[in-house]
Amino acid sequence: MSRSSTSYAAKIYYNEQVKHAPVSNPVIYGKFPRYIVNKTPAEKLNKLLTVLLMGLVMLSLVSYYFVSDREKTMNNLGHEIVTLSNENIELQNKIDNMHSFEKVDAYIHNKTLLDTAKKVIEIPAVNIAQAPKTQTMPINYKWSVGY
Repeated sequence: MSRSSTSYAAKIYYNEQVKHAPVSNPVIYGKFPRYIVNKTPAEKLNKLLTVLLMGLVMLSLVSYYFVSDREKTMNNLGHEIVTLSNENIELQNKIDNMHSFEKVDAYIHNKTLLDTAKKVIEIPAVNIAQAPKTQTMPINYKWSVGY
């Protein structure tokens, strides 16, 4: 048989698979392996981009977890700093108060204007004269207005 007398079957593409159109009068009979159609480059690129996108989504989820954990830690530390700062302010006020009393005490001891008592003197109580009693108005006094 010559090549020119061989009739080839028409190929029909259906759902990415090659289907052969039925031939009414085949020239060659036999069992032949099917021809496998390779995926188009666009399909390969789509699959690659999908895998990359899924990887980036997973990476962003992991990084979001670490960022939110770090933010929670920073908020806790900020709260502790504010608490310690308030405690330090209270303690500083107490120290300043004690220093002011200490300064007054040191100033009084350095001056000779006020000396501490060396002897306690007891004096008897003084009788205080009572004030004279004033006259009270009589209870049956009648007021008259305008007459």
